Amino acid sequence: MVNKDFLKALLAGKKQLLPLSGCKMVNVPHYDELSVKNIWPSCTEMPAIMEFFPDSLPKGRLPDREYFWTVLNTLNNEYVSQLIAHATKQRNQAGEGNVEEESIVLTPKMAEVLKEAPMISRKYLSLSHTV
Repeated sequence: MVNKDFLKALLAGKKQLLPLSGCKMVNVPHYDELSVKNIWPSCTEMPAIMEFFPDSLPKGRLPDREYFWTVLNTLNNEYVSQLIAHATKQRNQAGEGNVEEESIVLTPKMAEVLKEAPMISRKYLSLSHTV
């Protein structure tokens, strides 16, 4: 997020840029809980991280996702690793719920009723509609 104000602050020594060779790139999963929108508010309270971002952003705008996670990972690799591990663990545990609660039980009587009912797919192209 380099703009005029950020460049002024950079030249005045109030802001910093990371050399590309020193950046630790990271591939962060596109989970809602790992969105910049959710993590950014906690980062704005960390002066060491805010040295690499503008003091203010246009209303409704957030830092670029790749830049944000690269800066955060470079400065605090352990924190980013913990965030990713926690989010992944939570998502994996969510799928381990009670299978019976999410299953659809079909009685033999209901199976027969369904077999007897005609099934017409809405995606089926009728011959009367073709030219």
